[in-house]
Amino acid sequence: MATTLSVERETHGDLRIEMARFVGELLKDHAALIWMDQDWQVDVSDASGLILYVLHVSAAETAATQGTVQRG
Repeated sequence: MATTLSVERETHGDLRIEMARFVGELLKDHAALIWMDQDWQVDVSDASGLILYVLHVSAAETAATQGTVQRG
């Protein structure tokens, strides 16, 4: 899933907080998808396309749980 969002914040700290909130909302609204895709990446770039921040979200089953959840 690719999403592009235009956000302006006063400081880089404010931008990082907005990024974390965005990921939190994304996980809340699409929680089941993290287990299907298992790896998500959110990039924040400036107007020129320079990447400022990258946030990775990963989900993994362990040996104790592999194959225990039915998908579908």
